[in-house]
Amino acid sequence: MNDFSFTVGIPFYQKSDPLHFEEAIDSIMNQTLMPSEIHLIQDGAIGKNLQKVVNKYENHPSKLFKIIKLNKMGLPYALNKSIEYSSTKFYARMDADDISFSKRFEKQINYLKIHKNVKILGSWAYEFENDINEKDMFLNKTPNSKNSIKRLIHYRNPLIHSTVIFKIQTLRKIGLYNESMLTDQDLELWNRAIKKNINITNLQEPLLYLRTLDRIHRRSKWSAIKRQIIIRYSYNTSSLSLNFLKLASILIRIMPVSIRKWSYTYLRNK
Repeated sequence: MNDFSFTVGIPFYQKSDPLHFEEAIDSIMNQTLMPSEIHLIQDGAIGKNLQKVVNKYENHPSKLFKIIKLNKMGLPYALNKSIEYSSTKFYARMDADDISFSKRFEKQINYLKIHKNVKILGSWAYEFENDINEKDMFLNKTPNSKNSIKRLIHYRNPLIHSTVIFKIQTLRKIGLYNESMLTDQDLELWNRAIKKNINITNLQEPLLYLRTLDRIHRRSKWSAIKRQIIIRYSYNTSSLSLNFLKLASILIRIMPVSIRKWSYTYLRNK
């Protein structure tokens, strides 16, 4: 079966920035390899400005767009519903404030065609807050080897969620997103995939501009820290060094903001 059709799912909610949302959608419309479907996944009620963006694409001449309107239930529920409604073989993640490189899907699908054993594929990403300027941005590098991914998941996410494309049938086999995990739902999912020996890797090049505005604040909420603890310790290791890094990754989240910013800037990709 040579079906490499894919759906792109873009969740959004009341607090999504309309300009960022439109930029994210346009970056998908400018792809050198187009998806079969684009799901705009509305998580709860939205304001007039966001509705204008939705209206712009709802009757788009391309007929690619499906608007999925849901009650406010959180990101994992929204993604699961989108996956359920998908009629393609693969599903690609995209956030409402990130920007995909124009050749992102061409490169990812070409890789999947050659490496048919890979079921979940991510890439690197440039991180930015407001303006895109690659000279000043942090290049978030994620590993491609199985051993490196299995090691990294103990203390850092081995995949950048909004760069990922995966085989839908694979997720159905291991279970979709855990809807109780309102944050870090991707980390919990990769955890289960690794336990099931699913082939995961990352293209060793950036294919996305990742907006990080307010990330440090979101990660320091107690509810998010609690979920991190549950996820990290659901995948155990006897390695002293990995257990130290696991604990350190949690403790950093409760440190003063200055220390958190320093660690995110200087300790990653080491």
